[in-house]
Amino acid sequence: MVKIPAKMRTYCKKCNKHTTQTVRQEKGGRRGSGLVKGTRRAKRHKRGSGNKGKYSKKAVSQLKMASKTSAKVDLRLTCDECKATWVRTYARARSVEIVKTG
Repeated sequence: MVKIPAKMRTYCKKCNKHTTQTVRQEKGGRRGSGLVKGTRRAKRHKRGSGNKGKYSKKAVSQLKMASKTSAKVDLRLTCDECKATWVRTYARARSVEIVKTG
């Protein structure tokens, strides 16, 4: 179990300084995996006819691939001064608890 403080002091891009920020856990599936470079490259190669190179091969089956036992955690940070919000990806963890400090 990972315990993350409900308020953390970190850099705010909008204020251009370190500020106190409110933390809450974001729901899963917010990461832009469809926009990564490998996905864009694969999409480009799959167009048209002819040999697709490495994309012609069948995908590696789930039997050969080890499954992950935990998911990455997305934290929604909100600056207390300017109210700007953004998502920060945290390390893999099986369970996360946001604790109030002070």
